[in-house]
Amino acid sequence: MKEIILITGARGNLANVVKDRLSKKYTIRFLTTNKKLVNNNNIFYWNIDDGYINCKALENCNHIIHLAGYPIINRWTKKNKKIMFTSRVNSSELIFEKCKENNIKPKTFISASAIGYYGLNSKGIKSENDSKGKDWVADLVNSWEKSANNFNSIGCRVVNMRISLLISKKIAFLKYNILSVKFGIGMITGFKNRIFSWIHVDDVAKFIQNSIEQNIYSGVYNLATENNITELEFINILRKKYCSFAFIISVPNSLLRIILGERSKIINTNFSVSVKKLKENNFEWTYKKFDEFI
Repeated sequence: MKEIILITGARGNLANVVKDRLSKKYTIRFLTTNKKLVNNNNIFYWNIDDGYINCKALENCNHIIHLAGYPIINRWTKKNKKIMFTSRVNSSELIFEKCKENNIKPKTFISASAIGYYGLNSKGIKSENDSKGKDWVADLVNSWEKSANNFNSIGCRVVNMRISLLISKKIAFLKYNILSVKFGIGMITGFKNRIFSWIHVDDVAKFIQNSIEQNIYSGVYNLATENNITELEFINILRKKYCSFAFIISVPNSLLRIILGERSKIINTNFSVSVKKLKENNFEWTYKKFDEFI
């Protein structure tokens, strides 16, 4: 009999890639806040504000993959910050409480997290043991991971994924940059030598499968590749593939701050993360270099 996996964040690209990867070996269920998607067969309703989960979603559940979260790139209003928190932290706490109430003890609880833990103004190379940053994003991520760690108390193996920039041709960052280059404009935000860490969505799905099937995976992991990239290198790879004569336009930080406000800090991070822990677990990337999937 197939083991049962419950996934939150049903509408996200990562959740669907994970489903496609795991559905042959496992029975996949989803939790969704969208009643129109509910079929009470493999897609079940939950409401975080009301503290409600259709507990049929949790019955005989062996593994939980918590990917839900209101996008951090949305405007940082007081209301939206609250939604960003509740959709990550309160949702995790709700699943935990319902598991306890119903005496459900999953083998693993795998939660999305973010390298924002280290702070948006971080510099250098950050490892999993480094201290958290001092901004509100770092505080959010810290609370997110603490809520996931509740599952340790019911004998569940917990894995927190500090995901770097998630890359896929279907995800907005790469999708819209490719479109821009095809129209002859390569946009550099901030300064051209800014470094960013990244990982392909397929490799995050692979990591999740490894975490389910190999007990050596436990605790916090930076999810990135060894090959960081600068803004200029990124745009030149796209130009080489799609439009070699595309003009490069730099959008200065001052203009980004006017357009995006505080959110410009996300785009202007300039640090990388260590993947030593991933390598110690013998993780093998499908895509190590940016130009391998472009």
